[in-house]
Amino acid sequence: MACPACGHRWLVYEQQLGLLGPCPACGAARPRFMGGIAPGSGRQVSFGSFRDLLDEPRLLSLIGQVLGLHPLDGERFADAQGRDVPLEDIHYALQGNAGWQGRVYNLHMSRTR
Repeated sequence: MACPACGHRWLVYEQQLGLLGPCPACGAARPRFMGGIAPGSGRQVSFGSFRDLLDEPRLLSLIGQVLGLHPLDGERFADAQGRDVPLEDIHYALQGNAGWQGRVYNLHMSRTR
């Protein structure tokens, strides 16, 4: 989810979409849904497998290109303003776009083989 008022982003699971309250950072009443999983795609990478890919330069490049984030160290990333972005949010954002999800899945499968 993302708040249009302050820009704060947070992770919710599909089952929670009907239970949303205000932004946890600023209290704005109308958060915005930022992602979704393509129906039937079935190409999701678990959070643990995603973490295992963090030493993959192609994943770091993807995160930089599509999310505008840069790595700080092994599992920490920052946005353009220098704010830490939780790794869970990065994983969720990439899994929430069918194209990005496919690229992460292909990286995972390349490593698995």
